[in-house]
Amino acid sequence: MMFQMPGGSYRGTPPPLDDEGQALRERLREHVRVLADEIGERHYWRPEALHAAADAIDRAFREAGHQPVRHAVPTQAWVFDNVEVRLPGSGATDEILVIGAHYDTVRGTPGADDNASGVAVLIELARLLGEADLERSLHLVAFVNEEAPFFASEAMGSLAYAREARARGDDIVGMLSLEMLGYYVDAPGSQRHPPLLGHFYPHRGDFVAFVGNLGSRRLVRDAVGAFREHAEMPSEGLAAPELIGDIRRSDHWAFWEVGYPAIMLTDTANFRNPYYHGPHDTHDRLDYETMARLTLALAKAVETLARR
Repeated sequence: MMFQMPGGSYRGTPPPLDDEGQALRERLREHVRVLADEIGERHYWRPEALHAAADAIDRAFREAGHQPVRHAVPTQAWVFDNVEVRLPGSGATDEILVIGAHYDTVRGTPGADDNASGVAVLIELARLLGEADLERSLHLVAFVNEEAPFFASEAMGSLAYAREARARGDDIVGMLSLEMLGYYVDAPGSQRHPPLLGHFYPHRGDFVAFVGNLGSRRLVRDAVGAFREHAEMPSEGLAAPELIGDIRRSDHWAFWEVGYPAIMLTDTANFRNPYYHGPHDTHDRLDYETMARLTLALAKAVETLARR
């Protein structure tokens, strides 16, 4: 396992958000409110809500200046969509960096943190990176059907996407899965860990975690190092065997399954958020100030990763 990461995790009190950061904070809040409050539960048993979520994400990408495309994902009696924005690279390379977040929920939750928060960050990355000078192509994808019962099935949106990419021979050099990015608490003891890992990581739930398997350890280190160059919030990194803490629990697993390096960025889900997969995972419980700081630093980190 790898615990040591480049750079140092941010410590101290960050300065107030400037005007750009405040505007970003409010856009993130609105994206989450639309998905979690206006639309609510988004899953196979509420197909109209899942279609409405895809439409809302499509509109948000367009308002951010892009022309998204949809990829059909057949799911038993219904067909849902992955929603994708592609930013072409300017370098003489066919290398691709994928950033993804799932927009469905489990039954019984409005899914603000899981995973409207990840989708909100994804949309705003598309806005922030729209004019960036990227050597590698950047694909930003809102995935459907990450949650049970479709995880690891033919109907899992990210697995369908990854398999199609592998069949085409796409040179995906890394995938970043945005999985629950909105819940932060700085109280002592607010962060729990899987067995053994508590000896190596903080017990305040104020950080974002970068998590990958051993085959993705270089991507973990590169992403953490690039993020820490710009971050005004704490961050931690881990590269470990896939069974440690069940680190497979999101769309990055689909890319591991077909041989691409991939990592998850997360607030650590049920190891921190007491409202995980429940009715009280609502938009008013998230920390949009920290989400804005994360999004700004992550946009800079992605620029760095897309130039390597």
